[in-house]
Parts: sequence; C-alpha cells; structure tokens
Amino acid sequence: MKLDESTLQSIVEAVVRQLALESAAPASAAPVSAAPVSAAPCGAAEGHACTADPRPVHAVERPVFEAALPRLVALTSSQIAMGRAGNRLRTDDYLRAREGHADARDAVHSEVPDDWAARHDLLALRTRCRDRHHYLLFPNEGRRLDDVSRAAVEAHAASAPDVQIIVGDGLSPNAIVQNGAATLAALRGALADAGWRTGVGCYVKYARIAVADEIGVLTRARATVMLVGERPGLGTGDSLSVYLAVNPRMGQDNAEKNCISNVRPIGISGAEAAEGSVAILKRAFMNGRGGVSLGIGWGRA
Repeated sequence: MKLDESTLQSIVEAVVRQLALESAAPASAAPVSAAPVSAAPCGAAEGHACTADPRPVHAVERPVFEAALPRLVALTSSQIAMGRAGNRLRTDDYLRAREGHADARDAVHSEVPDDWAARHDLLALRTRCRDRHHYLLFPNEGRRLDDVSRAAVEAHAASAPDVQIIVGDGLSPNAIVQNGAATLAALRGALADAGWRTGVGCYVKYARIAVADEIGVLTRARATVMLVGERPGLGTGDSLSVYLAVNPRMGQDNAEKNCISNVRPIGISGAEAAEGSVAILKRAFMNGRGGVSLGIGWGRA
C-alpha cells in the first residue's frame, strides 16, 4: 500500500499525541515493579553475574484476575504474564530475551583463569580437548583425561577418599568464576563436618560430567562430587550444578547419579547445595547406590 505525504504526517502526529498522553499518565497507572536484585555488573573483571534487571510484575492488559498475577510471578523466574504487542513480544521483553541469549553465549565461550585451581588448592587437570572449540564439537573428548592429567591423578591412587571433590568448567566456565569458590568452600566444610575424607581436590579444564567417573576410579573413591558450570539457558550463564555418584566406575549411567542444579545467588545457595549433597551421600552410602533408586526428587520424600 502506498501512502501519500499527508497521510504519513497524520500517522506521525497521532503517534506523538499518544506518546504524550502515556507519558502524562498518573504514576498509579504504571505497572508494579519487582524488588530490585543486587548483582555484579555484566562484563566485570572476572566473569559476569547474569541477574537481569527486575521486570514489571506483569504487563497484561485488562487481566481477568489481576490480583493473582503478582503471586504467580513471585513463584518463578520464568517469563510469565509478559503481555504482548499485537501478536508479538513487547519490545522490552524482546530485548531482555536477547540480553539473556547473549549471556548464555558469553558463558559458553568464557574461560576460568589459569591460576584459579592453584588459588583454591586444587590439582589442575585437563581433558583430551585442545581448546574450547574442540570441546564443544567433540563431547566425548571432554569425558576423559589427557595422558599427563591421568598420570597426575594416578599419583594419588592410594588416597581412597570417602568423597572425591572435582570442579569442572563445563559449559559455563563463568559459573565457576562467579560461584565456584563459595560453593567449593561450603562443600568442603559440610563434608568435613560429616567426618568424610576428601583427599586431593581436582579442577578439570574442558570438563564433561563423565570425567568424574575416571577420576573416581583412579583415586578409588567411595563417591565423587563434581561442581560444574551448567549448560546455560537465557540469563543463566552463572549457574552451577553439583553431580554426585557413589561407587564410581567408567561409563556409569547418569541414572545412577544425583544432581543439584541452579546453584547461584538467585537460585540455590552454595550452603544449601552443600547441605543437600551431604544428605544425598548419607542416604546413598546407607543404600549402597545412588541416582533415581534413592527416590529423591520432585514429589518424593
């Protein structure tokens, strides 16, 4: 459709008048805002926190049950009650999604500083991956140690710890930079309070979860606990997972392992993850097995 200049001018004037009316609307008409959440700025010196600025509690026009919307939004960080512009996302929500996607991409391609392992008294290891590009393309290479790292772990074969602690950069090295130190300290304290020996801790570069199997076998550990950067979703590039396995063996099925995920400031705290890890291990040691057979999870005791 072709518009003449006078028609275009009238459209522009109508839009300007509408914007002026909206800007002059009373404050009570503005959407309710969530309480601000403190977070380190994105792009900080070491890694970045992924806590987004709070969005309005809801942006739904003429909701049927308006009083229920703030309660629903408070229950989850999921994108609900977002409203729409025609049949599209609102501009602010679209930009927020783009920001979350950028956080996820940055997290996948981030790196843990070379001295991080030494600063936290961990044995520095690496998998068979040459670099992060290789790691992303060939997952199996991240499930086994390279020859030098394997020899380094074999030197501790006689340690036979109750719990072998492992930290891996995983698919979000940024999560280790942001939340690894606090979670590791809480885990070490909780395991010590439980009376378990942990032996030498390990940090693995370019790590997949299954590399814990090999380390657990080499150290003859009763169990392994691995802190690893989670595969990031929108705005979750600073989230850790804790994977636990008893009686580790090569190729151990994931169904025999337990996981605590979303360890981050706006999720599960490091202290809560450590407490939960001890509870899971106690139950697993008592039953001689872990994973789904423990009956721990959503809707279970």
